[in-house]
Amino acid sequence: MKDINDEFVDFFFPDDPKYVFGDLGGQLFSSAPLYEDLFGEMSDAEIDACIERMDAEGGGADELVTRIFNQGQEGSCVANATSQAHQIVQALQFGKENVVQLSAMSLYKRIGRSASSGAVVSDGIEEMDERGILPLDNEANRARFGSIVMPNTGFRTPFPTGWEAVAKNFAGAKWYPTRSVSGIFTALCRQKPVVVGREGHSIPYVRPTRLGSNRNRKAKYPNSWGDWGDNGFGYDTENQIRKSASWAAVLESVVSNPFQVPQVN
Repeated sequence: MKDINDEFVDFFFPDDPKYVFGDLGGQLFSSAPLYEDLFGEMSDAEIDACIERMDAEGGGADELVTRIFNQGQEGSCVANATSQAHQIVQALQFGKENVVQLSAMSLYKRIGRSASSGAVVSDGIEEMDERGILPLDNEANRARFGSIVMPNTGFRTPFPTGWEAVAKNFAGAKWYPTRSVSGIFTALCRQKPVVVGREGHSIPYVRPTRLGSNRNRKAKYPNSWGDWGDNGFGYDTENQIRKSASWAAVLESVVSNPFQVPQVN
């Protein structure tokens, strides 16, 4: 696989004033059991073998990303990271060609107070699990869901009539908090995205790697800033990942089988 752009390793988000942040960090997840307690942690040797294989052959969840999100000038990063993770798990379970593209704004309007207020990572995960996310307003989704879609930005966009029933089709995910670097790497080796809070921003880690001039372990993530970074992606070293482990959630599976979501007439 090609090497990475070192400029986007441990990128310090607040140094880029063009963008609005939005992760409020802060609140721990509810009493959900930890991912590593339920599913176990891989050993260092197993993680290293996984990274070596993925760097040589691919197979990470980065290959399941179907679009790079763009939050524009709104503080909706938590909703974008959560929606991105949901789409990745859709692709893992049902195939990339069957992914229903989602509207991060349809989630953010329920967890943020204003366009730039930001939100808490745990609120994004829990609201997605409880009430779901609406399909993105695009041609394919309009053909299937009619007007019950939303754009990815635009905090003042009203919810369409009947949105709750459609969003519920994209609820009910299985997710688990993780508190350790090894837990995060274990999930990534299993192609499970990990939503984290990081320096006032939120991103989903999607793949372990050692690529770059510094061959230490890293986690790759798709950002929500559109045409940014290494084709939309950045990379965090273990030191940076450790700072994010307090607000990290593994998305294990989703129940929104695209073949079973009913069409809206």
